[in-house]
Amino acid sequence: MGVKVFPVSESAFSYEWPQNGELNPWWFYYQPASYKLEGRGGTREELRDMIQTCRAAGVRVYADAVVNHMTGGGNDILNHRNGGGGWCTTWGGKGTSDNSGKGSPYFTHNWTYEYAENTGLIPGLEYPNAAYIPTDFHCERALSSWTDPFQLNNGWLSGLADLDTETDYVRERIAAYMTDLISIGFSGFRVDAAKHIQPESLAAIFAKVKANLGGGDLPDDFITYLEVLIGGEKDLLFCQEGDYSYGQNFANMMKDAGLSDNDVYKIKIWSSDYPKEFPICGYWETPSERLAVENDCHDD
Repeated sequence: MGVKVFPVSESAFSYEWPQNGELNPWWFYYQPASYKLEGRGGTREELRDMIQTCRAAGVRVYADAVVNHMTGGGNDILNHRNGGGGWCTTWGGKGTSDNSGKGSPYFTHNWTYEYAENTGLIPGLEYPNAAYIPTDFHCERALSSWTDPFQLNNGWLSGLADLDTETDYVRERIAAYMTDLISIGFSGFRVDAAKHIQPESLAAIFAKVKANLGGGDLPDDFITYLEVLIGGEKDLLFCQEGDYSYGQNFANMMKDAGLSDNDVYKIKIWSSDYPKEFPICGYWETPSERLAVENDCHDD
């Protein structure tokens, strides 16, 4: 038996201005400001205690890992402004979920007009406590197609700063974060927005996690599943073996990256078609044991 918790990394947070009448809605959890384990649920130490308590009761704990992106454009610590015609609107910056007084600085380039105190320059995409600078992100572009692999991988989902997961450095940073989560007792992950990270990159990231853990098979209690919403894009994402398929193609990529058959078995795909179109391809594209069912999610 296990439980999944909301994202535990430090994220955007504000005491000042509501979003559509709601202060700090659930989707603020999914806007990381750093990889510090100082989330809205508590501190790193409190998180470790919770996991140990659950493990003592025979309950595994799984992390919601947000690794495709950082915060949305304009959701940072600086003041911002936007205007048109004869009007100009300004709004304040946000803090983070680290309430210790040591919250991380983080900057986006959207609607920015102030200069940063440390450099005297207008900042771009900078997340110092995640060790990311502007060149660690894809160029900003709208995500307007769900069947174009380039846009799925490179587009900014809902304006969220999209990490360049093709680079070895970004893959190393994500793998280090996942390794840290395992080190404090998590048994695995739900990988948020996984279909916006191309399969080759995910295979490389999991291979780095395996290497960080010593190179043997992933832990016996390790289970991870990818948020890959499969609907009208089923042929691209699952039923046909192109480079952007998370079916057998992804399994082959993981093995090519150095994961064992046992490792691959532990990395599953969200069967988002369940139960209305099950199996969605009309056949088992991947063994049913590698499909995970999540009946309650924010997307649905």
